[in-house]
Amino acid sequence: MPTVTPVATTETLGPENIDVGKITAKEEKERGILRFEVITNDSTSKNLELLINLKNVFSKQLPKMPREYIVRLMFDRFHESLLIIKNNNVIGGICFRPFRDQGFIEIAFCAITSSEQVKGYGSFLMTHLKEYNRKTGIYHFLTFADNFAIEYFQKQGFTHEITLAKEKWKGFIQEYDGGSLMECVVHPNVTYLDIPSMVRRQRDVLNAKIREISTSHLVNPGLKFFKNGERRIAIESIRGIKESGWINNVDEAQIQNLQIQLGKALVEIKNHEDSWPFQKAVSLDEAPNYYNVVKDPVDLQMISDRLAANNYYITKNIFLADLKRMCNNCREFNGEGTVYFEVADRLEKFCKNLINNIK
Repeated sequence: MPTVTPVATTETLGPENIDVGKITAKEEKERGILRFEVITNDSTSKNLELLINLKNVFSKQLPKMPREYIVRLMFDRFHESLLIIKNNNVIGGICFRPFRDQGFIEIAFCAITSSEQVKGYGSFLMTHLKEYNRKTGIYHFLTFADNFAIEYFQKQGFTHEITLAKEKWKGFIQEYDGGSLMECVVHPNVTYLDIPSMVRRQRDVLNAKIREISTSHLVNPGLKFFKNGERRIAIESIRGIKESGWINNVDEAQIQNLQIQLGKALVEIKNHEDSWPFQKAVSLDEAPNYYNVVKDPVDLQMISDRLAANNYYITKNIFLADLKRMCNNCREFNGEGTVYFEVADRLEKFCKNLINNIK
């Protein structure tokens, strides 16, 4: 039984993002570039050579771990090692000890050689470990992770919540200072090497079900009304609106009543002492550069015309939005500290109070 439980760090495993423009680890396996083997010290020259090569990776990538300790655990016949081999060279692996009667494995070492990091091998390696032990009937993985390794193990499904009964593991693995016990539970019915395909099938089934009860997947052509100069259209004329279940519940009597109240409010605004700069559109003779700065001009005459044009303002918020933009245009063009800026401030406050009080 080990006296301490060594762990990998993020430096030994590398980020799990696959290099852009390069083939994935899965594709390398399919092409025969990568292969995975689980071995133990059975005294055969082949396995001894592979274990020595993996020991060299661990010794280099885990410099704080005594080499004698690495050798003792790796060549102990109770331990097994999952190797990742690329072009017949051992580039990394996981050394673990299965406790079959207790129903868990203890991960001792986990590392990828530095020249092969940032390629997704660390994640692919753990996936193979899950699949291998799932087939042998072991569903709990335990390891002590230091602060540098916690993020990696979390990405692989490990948590600090230990679900395995304490009497199953207590006394079988040695706790040590500076490490956090983490657990990963694999599901007996999940094929971990086929998770992308499984998720893809689930997504296809879900999307098919959504299409049965929704039209969200349908794409309608863009609106062409506004190219002809129209500024307002009936919402029901937009393709897809009625199909989505929209119901026109606008009360025309309420709209007409609102028009009357907005008309009265507009008269008060035009008669306000600060409305003089806004009575009509800005003349180019007065401000030649105005329309280079203000891209959406509006004035009280324009608002009056819109109010008279067949229910343009169907809510008081639309009406107030035009008034606020009118004042904001004035402030933007003239700048703070000018008379026009101060006039726009006062008139906007008056408009807000007036319109908000409309019931």
